[in-house]
Formats: sequence, structure tokens, C-alpha cells
Amino acid sequence: MRRHLLIPLIFLLTACANGPTEPALLPGLVTVTPEPATATLMAEASFTPLATPTALEIATVEPPPTFTPALSPTPAPTATSLGPTPTETLLPPLELPTEKPFAPARLPWTGLPTYPGDSDPGLLFRMDYDPDLWAQTEGNYGEIVLGHRNIPYCTLAAWSGRGLPGGMRVEHEFRALGNAHYDINTITLQTNVQFVTYVGGDGHVLTGFQVSFETQKEQCLQDAEAILGTLRSLSATPTATP
Repeated sequence: MRRHLLIPLIFLLTACANGPTEPALLPGLVTVTPEPATATLMAEASFTPLATPTALEIATVEPPPTFTPALSPTPAPTATSLGPTPTETLLPPLELPTEKPFAPARLPWTGLPTYPGDSDPGLLFRMDYDPDLWAQTEGNYGEIVLGHRNIPYCTLAAWSGRGLPGGMRVEHEFRALGNAHYDINTITLQTNVQFVTYVGGDGHVLTGFQVSFETQKEQCLQDAEAILGTLRSLSATPTATP
């Protein structure tokens, strides 16, 4: 009887002595297998230390930019600071020939129309002037003009349309002077009249004139219009006198 009890006991002791082998299942014996301990492994993070700058590198590092306040703009010079506005220098007044003694009361001024395409072919214009007030002479650019004897810089010259400098304003007026009809253009700069042009004719010639002045504008224009009222066409080829 004792022999039969020792056999199982010897078997169990032998199994325990053999180490942690898979236990054999015996009938009627309940075994509890403990769960294997899970080892938590913590990954060691790789860490690369930052390079420490050397003294030479520290010395060569550029300093941060400094802030420079913006300069206030210099105010633009005003008209007062620049002084008075320069005025145009006048050319010397025209030299007028001395009036001849016993001159006729009227002298003719004859020339080609300044608008030949709008005039009948073969015609000239003719006007009469008072030699006591006007003299025929050469202008500053070689043209023939009438110069007023009593009003310096008052002149009557042939004129054709051209562009005007910037800032000038033109006022138009249509008016008859004697037997001629004119488109009268008054050119002003700000409020100052610079000159007046007359473009017209007798229906056969179309020509233009410019009246210039510096002083006594009204008297200069009045005396010039007295001449413009005598405008008439004239044949360029004189006809034979029978």
C-alpha cells in the first residue's frame, strides 16, 4: 500500500526538479499557469548634443541690425523762397525809319496772303497806313512789319496759324472791319493779353495778321484795326494801262 503512494509523489518531485518545463496534465489535478511577466522595455532615445560654438564663431557672428529712424522730408521750396518769377527779357524796340518830308497821307502795304490755298490765285493783299503813326520796317526775324511811331513794341505783322505755348487761352470774336471780315483771336496768359490775331479777307484773299504790344494795348489795337479795315485784294500782275 505504501508502495503505491510513493510512486506519484516521486513523479511530482522529479517534474519539479527538471525545471520550468511544460507541466504534464494529470487526471484529477488542476494546475494554474502564471502569466509570464511582460518586461516593459523603454527605448533609449538617441540624443545628439548640439555643437557648442567656438570662441571664433561667436566673434564672427554679425550683430543684429540697428533701427535708424526715417528722416523727415525736406519741404519743397515755395514761390516765396525761390524769389520773384523771372520775366522774359524784351528784345530792343524796332528801329523805325525817319518819316520823309511831304509824305502822302496814306502809304500802301502789299504782300502775299498767308493762306494762299484759301485765296484766289494770282492775288495779293493791300492795306493803307498813316505814315505819321506807322513805319514799314524789318522785324526781329527778317519779316516786313509796321511799327507804331508813338507806342514802343506796338507792331502789325503778317501771321499764319500755329500752335500756342501751354497755359495760354484763346477767345474768339467775328467782326467786320471796313469791307473785310475777320476771325479775331485774343490770346491771354492768366489775365494778361499777350497778342491779338486777325484772320480774314474780302472774299478773294484770306490772310492773317498779328498785333503785338507791351503797353497802351487799347490804343495800339485801335490804330492797327484802322489799317486792317482797308484790306482788299490786288492782282499780282499789273494790267496794262490803256
